[in-house]
Amino acid sequence: MIRKWILPLAALAAMTTVLAGCGEEKNANPYARVSLRQATYGPTVVSKGYKYEIVNPTIVQAKGSLCLVREGNVTTFVVGRSLADKIAGLDPSHITFDVVKKYSPFVHFKAQQVVSGADTVFISSTGSIFYPHITPAASFTSPDFNAVPMSRFRWNASAKLKKMEEKKYSVRSKLARVEEEGEEHWMLVGDRGSLRIDSPTDADEIVLSELLKNQLDFEGGITFTQTEEWTARRNNHVAGTVSIDYVKFMNRVFS
Repeated sequence: MIRKWILPLAALAAMTTVLAGCGEEKNANPYARVSLRQATYGPTVVSKGYKYEIVNPTIVQAKGSLCLVREGNVTTFVVGRSLADKIAGLDPSHITFDVVKKYSPFVHFKAQQVVSGADTVFISSTGSIFYPHITPAASFTSPDFNAVPMSRFRWNASAKLKKMEEKKYSVRSKLARVEEEGEEHWMLVGDRGSLRIDSPTDADEIVLSELLKNQLDFEGGITFTQTEEWTARRNNHVAGTVSIDYVKFMNRVFS
C-alpha cells in the first residue's frame, strides 16, 4: 500500500521541479551582461535576440534620441526615442542600458529600458530616429566642396558673400557657443568674420559639443546658405548662416 503512494508522489515532485525550472527560465533576465567592447566587437555572447545589459558606460554626450557612450577606447551610440530626456534625471555614474544590438545603418544599440538604482525607465519603441551617416575619415572624399580659409568669409565683403551663397565649402575653424537675443547658437569663428550654424542635427550637436569641450577645431563641409543683413554684420561681424554637411571627429566623418 505504501509502495503505491510513493511512486505517484515521486512523479509529482519531479513534475513540480520541472515546472519550477520553467518558471525560473521564463522570469530570467533576457539581457546578457557584457562589456561595451564585447557587445560591439565580440567575442559573441549567447543572447536570444541580441539583447545585452551594458553596465555603467561613460556617457559622453546625449542629445535628442542619441547617446554617445564610451568604455575604455570603445565609443558608440545607444539610441532611443527622447533618450537624452529620459536619462537626464538619473545618476550618470550608475546607469545600466538594456539594449538590442542593431547592425544598420551602422553597429549601435537600441535601448529598451534604462536602470539606475531602484529606477527603471522604459524607452518607447515607436517613432523614427535620425541616424548620422558615419564614414572612416581615411576613406572619406569630398570632391564637391571647395576648400577655403575662414578669411574668405569677411563680414564686410557684401558682394563676395552674395556670390558664395548656396555653394559648398570645406573649412577648418575655431568653434564657439554664443548667445544671441536669448538663444544660443553654434558659431564657426574666423579672424575676419564668423558663421552661424543653422539647425544642427542631434549628431551634429554631440560632435560639436565634444569638439568644444576638448578645444578641437571644427573640420568639415558646409553650405553657405545666407548672408547676414548689413546692420547685423556691422554689429556682430557674423558674415552669414551655414548648414553642416559633414564634420570630422574621432577618425570618422559624420554627415
